[in-house]
Amino acid sequence: MLRLDELRADINAEFYVHEELKVHDVRKVNAIADLIIKPSGRKDLRKLLALLAENGFPHIVINSKGRVVFPDGRFQGAVIITDISL
Repeated sequence: MLRLDELRADINAEFYVHEELKVHDVRKVNAIADLIIKPSGRKDLRKLLALLAENGFPHIVINSKGRVVFPDGRFQGAVIITDISL
C-alpha cells in the first residue's frame, strides 16, 4: 500500500489532504479530494503517475482550466493538478 510519506519522499510536489479543489483555483469543480498533488515538473508527474498506477491508487489528472464533473461531489483518490504537458 502506498503511503503519503513515501510519496513525499519520492516526488517533488505540493501535497494537500482532504481539501476543496476550488481552493486551488480549479474552476468549475465543486468537490473535495482526499489528496491533491501538484508535481513540480514533467519528470515528477511521470514518476507520480507510475507510482500511483503500480499501487492501484485511484487518480485523475486535471488542469486548472479543465472541467471535471464528480458525480457525488467527491473523488476518493488522488487529484493531480498540473498545467504540465506530457
